[in-house]
Amino acid sequence: MIKKTIITNTITYIIVMFFVITFKSIFGNENTLIGVTTITATLMFLERDFTGSPLKNTLKFIGVNLLIGLGASLIVISNIWLGLLINFIVVFIFSYIFTYNLRQPLYVPFGLQYIFLLATPVPLDRLGIRLLALIFGALIIMLVQLLVNKNKLATSGNKILVDICESIENKVCCIKDKSNNYDSINSISSSIDEFRTIVYDKRESDYYLTKEAKIKLNMSVALECINTILYSENNKSINLIIVDTLEELLKVAKEVISINSKENKIIQLNSYDMKKLLNYCQEHEINDLLNLQLLEGMIYLDDTLKELTKLDRKQYKVVNKIGNKVEVYSKKNIKTFFKETDSPKYCYAMRMAITMTIGLFLIEYFKLSEGRWILFTILSLTTPLYEISKHKIRYRLGSTLIGAVIITILFSIFKTEDSRLLIVMLSGYLQGYVNEYKHKTIFVTISAIGSAAIIGSIQALTIERVAMVAIGTIVAIIANKYLFPYNLEKSNYQLSKIYDVSIKKMLNELRSLLEGKNNPEVIKNLFVTTSIIESKARINRQIDEDKNYISIVNERRCLVSNIYELYMWIYRESINFEDRDKTIKYIKLLIEYRDCDITNKVKTLEKGIKESKNIKTKIIISTIVVIFKEFERLNELVKLKEEAQI
Repeated sequence: MIKKTIITNTITYIIVMFFVITFKSIFGNENTLIGVTTITATLMFLERDFTGSPLKNTLKFIGVNLLIGLGASLIVISNIWLGLLINFIVVFIFSYIFTYNLRQPLYVPFGLQYIFLLATPVPLDRLGIRLLALIFGALIIMLVQLLVNKNKLATSGNKILVDICESIENKVCCIKDKSNNYDSINSISSSIDEFRTIVYDKRESDYYLTKEAKIKLNMSVALECINTILYSENNKSINLIIVDTLEELLKVAKEVISINSKENKIIQLNSYDMKKLLNYCQEHEINDLLNLQLLEGMIYLDDTLKELTKLDRKQYKVVNKIGNKVEVYSKKNIKTFFKETDSPKYCYAMRMAITMTIGLFLIEYFKLSEGRWILFTILSLTTPLYEISKHKIRYRLGSTLIGAVIITILFSIFKTEDSRLLIVMLSGYLQGYVNEYKHKTIFVTISAIGSAAIIGSIQALTIERVAMVAIGTIVAIIANKYLFPYNLEKSNYQLSKIYDVSIKKMLNELRSLLEGKNNPEVIKNLFVTTSIIESKARINRQIDEDKNYISIVNERRCLVSNIYELYMWIYRESINFEDRDKTIKYIKLLIEYRDCDITNKVKTLEKGIKESKNIKTKIIISTIVVIFKEFERLNELVKLKEEAQI
């Protein structure tokens, strides 16, 4: 593991150095820092797939880069007041565009690039080359995206699904052997979140999924359903005949998923017999919720495997734009849970624009030669969420002082230009091995002060830089607390509202399906979006001390998964003709549910399971029972959370 990390970091560092040197040789020394921010953005953005709308995203990157380049140039030649106004507009725009309500922000490379361009202006006769460098940088970002992320669903996505199958397979073996040596359920849930994020990013026009993505999204739902049942407290009551079939099913699933999309290979789905298993369950009157729910997940997985093996490889990336695009989270709808002036995007963009304008005013008014460090500090410490800013502020000044002391001592010992350059390069390389903010800041300080003092006096630079960082820290502390504050409590509240709206919309889609108006694209978008909300909520959980919070997140996850499964089950399998009226009545009970006692409803449904002779009807009713129980548990958890806050 250590060897792999060293090799990866070393190769990455060599690539970065090669790119920056090449960029410098093409566009000149004054544009070197654009090369630095370009490679930073390129590597940072690889975790996000921008290939779903390549033209739109290319134009967005070019537009933002040109805005930053022209804005920085205009500020340099303008009077102080006009310059401050331009600065406010530019910072607000790029901060707003690259901050997201439901995703991690991506503004850092553009913020760094903007500060670099302000600090290193070029004469008008060299502005054209600078703008070309910025356009080239944007094109490089998208070119690497197309090279690395174009087939992300078939490469990274497949690997994640296979890993999930192996983890579930391991759990099956542990149940059979009565062992406890298995992966944690949170680890598998995180992998499923990661996979669905890939699907979310891959949507065309932020809505439509490819045929491959639709099938594999359903596959992730089936695997999550199976996984949840296997990790339940009473998993010892799972029928061993069902477990044996599941084991064979998972082996086939791994093989099917692992097929390269370019290979013309057919997998025979004959190592397990799902029809025989269903007949067995029907004959032995399997009526308990646990086994019925496990059967549902297995049937769903079996169906998706058959769909995938029948799908022609040429059809994998085909998008069927059936029906009109429904704006699930349109501006109109989003106002039901996000006031624009209360959203993380708007709050952060306003706070950043104001603080950067204050910083620029201090630099211009007091003619601070090292004033750019005020802006760097503001960019680093002003984040969308207050609690994260608070955590960073705690370490910023201390880590800067430590870095300054280290570089002062080193440069006092090593006085030649070559030895100092080697220290700076080594610091940049070692930075790749640390993840904590306080440690990274130490290495950044060593590199930054060292780069500026290779051929000069370090003492003056060190004192001045620490002073500038202190000023930037004070500005950031005040801004994060009082300027358009956005904290954890507000974030959790808004995420909760979005989730509640999503659940209501999913139930409405279920009602439309019963009425014969089916548009599965809508519920797929709702479902995959709830996964993004969950990911955001899990990040919040890391700094949230509320014990009920993660329980609520997990319960909502189970709830939407089961609603989605119920919808897709009815959409795919249809309802048994003999049980149709009774089943529709049960589903309507669910759709019309409000916060009330469910005891009588559950008894009626459990009676319906026992009376039904059709195993698939039993499965549908069992899913309705589970959803009712999840609604009840969720309501109880929310009440506990509200009581704890009083």
